[in-house]
Amino acid sequence: MLCALVDAPVTGGSIADGRGRLDFDLPEPLDKSKLTDQLNAMISQDHPMRLSWITDEELDQQPGLVKTMSVGPPRGVGRIRLVEFEGVDLQPCGGTHVARSGEIGPVIIQKIEKKGKQNRRVIVRFADPGEVV
Repeated sequence: MLCALVDAPVTGGSIADGRGRLDFDLPEPLDKSKLTDQLNAMISQDHPMRLSWITDEELDQQPGLVKTMSVGPPRGVGRIRLVEFEGVDLQPCGGTHVARSGEIGPVIIQKIEKKGKQNRRVIVRFADPGEVV
């Protein structure tokens, strides 16, 4: 969902318990408060998640589906799984996902770091119960 809000290729990422990060190939800074508000608004709209599959050849015809710059989806097994949050984002992904965006709950952009001339790291964490977002 963060990829739908930040219009830039992804240069890296990681997920840990209660938090995650995505790095974007982006020279200009991002507004942490605005991004937090936009992300929570998108989550609260409770978009359903849908899975579908395409072939390697179909993915080659739609290169814009792959948001990552250096790591691509696994190929060579005949098909690639697509994850779509309806009306928000569609991209190849083999990870675990919620059934609807509303299951995520409130999140906070904890920090946005400059990690190079054209690299912004966005760290997102789940809001604590009762924490004002």
